[in-house]
Amino acid sequence: HGALVPRTKPTHRTTLLNTGTTPRTAHSTLPPRATAHTVDVDIAPSRHQIASREEKSLGRVANLLHTLACESSSSQHQDMATAMNPTWRAAVLTALKKNKKHMPYVKYFQIATVKRNGRPANRTVVFRGFLGETADITMVTDLRANKVEEIRANSGGEFAWYFPETRDQFRIAGELKVIAHDSADMQAERTAAWKKMSPNGRAQFAWPNPGIPRLDDENPDAFDIPDGLVADGEGVLENFCLVVMNVDEVDHLSLKSNRRYHHTKSEQDGWISNEVNP
Repeated sequence: HGALVPRTKPTHRTTLLNTGTTPRTAHSTLPPRATAHTVDVDIAPSRHQIASREEKSLGRVANLLHTLACESSSSQHQDMATAMNPTWRAAVLTALKKNKKHMPYVKYFQIATVKRNGRPANRTVVFRGFLGETADITMVTDLRANKVEEIRANSGGEFAWYFPETRDQFRIAGELKVIAHDSADMQAERTAAWKKMSPNGRAQFAWPNPGIPRLDDENPDAFDIPDGLVADGEGVLENFCLVVMNVDEVDHLSLKSNRRYHHTKSEQDGWISNEVNP
């Protein structure tokens, strides 16, 4: 009944989308006279941009590693400080200070070792200080004393130490080591301990052998030691030994407050402290 109107065929256009993806073909809805414009956009980063991004990434990684290293180092320093100055060591130094009116007697404590027959041996010795900034405790002895043989056969030992003013008791246990004139190490520490001795204290190491019968009639001058031998602290006598305890267990009882603390040392965890019933 009327003239046929020809349909307009859909046209196809290839359009580059600004997404960096592969071009796709889409049906155009533009009128016949309209023209689709194709725009080419180069979005690939330049070598300079890639290098800059990589440099920034490496910088962030380096900063992270540096932070972790600092945190690890700080933790190690704290662990080392705790190992060198555990709480019980600070408590001993505090007790020494508060009991100073009882000096020098408060520096005496008892040390127990084990005899060859398995029975305990106990005697009073003098506290010669901590070994530097460590928690190791030092004392001195004569090379000819029984305790040297006992320690070399069984290095385990224990101190019992009481402070009358503050009413603190410390039981300190660990491994004992004798540093003699022929020891391979710690000769500097042995010499330093010798120089801190009084001349009368040094003279004892030149006396006759301890523990044997005294023969004053045969040698009345045996205990008269020439001053020149011990006066200046030079030339450590062969019989002089330094004894060091590597402490690994401490029991601290405060009788004034009825509080008791148990400290133990392990290679993995360092010092661990617990309050226990008195």
